[in-house]
Amino acid sequence: MHVGLDARALVSDVKSGVEYYVTNLVLALSRLDDAPQIIAYVDRPIEDPEIAEAASSGPVTTRVIRSRRGWLRAALPWRLWRDKVNLVHFPSTIMPPILPCPAVVTVHDLAWMHYPETYAKDDLAMQGLAILSAFRAAHIITVSESTARDLRGPLRLPNRRWLATPAHLAEKVTVTPLGVSPRFSPDGPRLGPASFAGAEGLAGGYVLYTGNLQPRKNLLRLLAAYARLCSQERVPPLVLAGALSPHAAELRAAAGKLGIERRVLFPGYIPDRQLPALYRSATVFVYPSLYEGFGLQVLEAMASGVPVVTSGTSAMPEVADDAAILVDPESVGRLAWAISLLLTDTELRATMVRRGLARSRQFTWEETARRTAAVYRLVAERKLRQ
Repeated sequence: MHVGLDARALVSDVKSGVEYYVTNLVLALSRLDDAPQIIAYVDRPIEDPEIAEAASSGPVTTRVIRSRRGWLRAALPWRLWRDKVNLVHFPSTIMPPILPCPAVVTVHDLAWMHYPETYAKDDLAMQGLAILSAFRAAHIITVSESTARDLRGPLRLPNRRWLATPAHLAEKVTVTPLGVSPRFSPDGPRLGPASFAGAEGLAGGYVLYTGNLQPRKNLLRLLAAYARLCSQERVPPLVLAGALSPHAAELRAAAGKLGIERRVLFPGYIPDRQLPALYRSATVFVYPSLYEGFGLQVLEAMASGVPVVTSGTSAMPEVADDAAILVDPESVGRLAWAISLLLTDTELRATMVRRGLARSRQFTWEETARRTAAVYRLVAERKLRQ
């Protein structure tokens, strides 16, 4: 069996959720003894040596498709036909209108349905295409039970129309949780003073958030909660690490109005190689997102030996279980209380660190790859029976 994979995320200059998913999936698939033959299609050569080796070893091979336009709509389908693949996997949902083989799509979340006001109009239109792709796909992978439940219920499209879920949809959804890389552990180098501007003042620890700086991540409330703590007690600095976006200017302005601008750092995008050190040097990790399809950063922090505060909504309780303090993300008071508790209660910190390490070990990319390969075989067998 030959499986095509839209692997353009492997060559992305800035990595976020989908890029981490594709990269770690390819790395894990390349190590599986019983994986099908995977053809990873990219639009330019892979520069990272580790990823390039994984994408050309074991059951994985790489194909570079150079196309100035229509890569997804025309160039990829033509190459899939030429390579005689049995099925193709689209890891970020959207698939071409015409394909020569069945398709598997991964739906990471339906945040646009719950919080459409946090999306630009063009992004919402793309999400509408994504859900229609999911309906057309031969099989759907979701990264959590939370997203699977969203898919199985009535869906509100970006134009606010409600769309009844097709009756057969539940039969073609498989939950495949993400994993956490062994790079994230309590042992290893700490954050260096020259890592980014302001890092020299973080030797005593800090409150950390990592991820996109988007409205859905609820960082305005995090700033308000942090400001409340600063007015009551001495707390370490707050680090909001993530690629700077238009929303970052609003966050900086909010920090200024709250009088905490000197206590909050915006280091921007943190490269992969620096992330483990950034996590393990933190005192507390806070992930107050309003909605997540999974919440990989929660696992990365736990695996790094850092106690976690996160939201008790969507997929976060499913991922964290009892290894994090779960709060109502819309309550500034509860956010402040939870952060303060972990900063001041040494015994509780040790308990949450111990639970977090144990919980994170239950999620591996090897298991993600095995479950994904099982979906490939299921779709291929179903096709043969037709």
